[in-house]
Amino acid sequence: MRPVSYIHLLLLLLLTASVTAQNIVPNPGFQDVNICTEYQAPCSPSAWQAVAPHISKLIYKDENRQRFIMLTMQSRINPALRTYCQTQLLCPLKKGASYKIRLFTMSNKDQPPFTDIRFDTALIYRNSTNCLDIPPDLQLRQADVAGARENWTILEKTFTAGKDASCIIIGNFNKHSPPIKDEHYLYLDSITITPLDGKMCADADTVRKALYAFHKRHSVYVDAVPGDILHFLPPQAVFQRSGRCDTLLLKNDFFIPRTRNINSTYQDQLRKTMKVDRDEVHNKIFLTGYAHLSSNKKYNEIIATDRANEVAKYFVYNEGFSFDDFIITGKDGYSPDGDSAELVMMVSCQPAPEITPPVIRTDTLLIPDLLFRFNSSELNIRQHVSLDSLVNRIPSGDSVTITVTGHTDDAGTSEYNQELSLRRATTVADYIRSRKPGAHITQIIGMGESMPVSDNVYAEGRRKNRRVEIVIFYPPERKR
Repeated sequence: MRPVSYIHLLLLLLLTASVTAQNIVPNPGFQDVNICTEYQAPCSPSAWQAVAPHISKLIYKDENRQRFIMLTMQSRINPALRTYCQTQLLCPLKKGASYKIRLFTMSNKDQPPFTDIRFDTALIYRNSTNCLDIPPDLQLRQADVAGARENWTILEKTFTAGKDASCIIIGNFNKHSPPIKDEHYLYLDSITITPLDGKMCADADTVRKALYAFHKRHSVYVDAVPGDILHFLPPQAVFQRSGRCDTLLLKNDFFIPRTRNINSTYQDQLRKTMKVDRDEVHNKIFLTGYAHLSSNKKYNEIIATDRANEVAKYFVYNEGFSFDDFIITGKDGYSPDGDSAELVMMVSCQPAPEITPPVIRTDTLLIPDLLFRFNSSELNIRQHVSLDSLVNRIPSGDSVTITVTGHTDDAGTSEYNQELSLRRATTVADYIRSRKPGAHITQIIGMGESMPVSDNVYAEGRRKNRRVEIVIFYPPERKR
């Protein structure tokens, strides 16, 4: 990739100046950069975030004082991997209103410099870097090429908003992209969206200031109960908290480089984040290491197991746990959610504490095993009609809360079943969000084989045990 020239910089500045007054995209040229509170260092363009912030940091480049960002459109190693950038618009799109979008793009090698755009009512956060299973609103392709500057392609399109929307998400939404030999990266710069009527909303500056003031850029979004402030957790710790289940991803910097020893800087964070006391442990805690840097599979498994053992030792020698509380394994390869980092995954699913909530009505929807591909968390596209009929029974709006829990039979190892159940629950939750953008999902849980509803001796019983349960909680004031 050729460096950005000063001529290109001047052209971009002139272009930006001509549309700044009407542009509803904050920090369109990525010139302003955040100081992240997690790292106390510049880390991301102001106002912009990644869809999976705990896995894929939003990468920005800085060449000749010209900043732009880079997205992974597809990975050679993991064809499903995607990274997305997103931000809240300064002024929301109004259904039926007309706009013009214009942006500079550039790809590596011979890959096409095109991208997809989705407009939504809220920012999207998820627990994996797999392709978003929702359709884009715009696809910028060859017909939208409006010119070129140096190595950059200028894409431009006039469109009519099909819905009210307050956020923009950019990346590759094509789930079935053909295999590639090399990584496909896309570079973005100077993104503008201008209303054709030339009108800006009154609170654009207020929105910009609020977006620039947000500095927790790589932490994990956690659903809060209605009325609560949204919580963000440390980047090395929880990526899924769901009431009865805690899942932690302990990545490379959690350990001292080239050793299996835990970095003392993070020990206190580990103790505070894993909020399970020894007396509360009724089910086994899974510790699974993942390593893949060596070509020797056995070596990777040993390293991964050693690191998982070190985490167990910390809890045994510092927090009063027993080695019997853990199931420890090491694996050669990547973690189930597609994270390319070497890590230790810690999963603890314990019975929920007994509470006496107000009496409310609940509905339970069962997603049977046949709606998934065999032994996979991927949905069976032939059964989408059946799945839609179930999802359509979830009331719209935020008056109800939802939990999604995955279950399996007892075939295979307990560890694998727990992973599969969590991945299936996450897939269903993502599908609900794609069909019901306002759905308030408070828990995503993987219970593995621990809660059967039938005997696992016969095929019919095992089939019933392989399920995902969607529980809908109605507030007390809601009438039937």
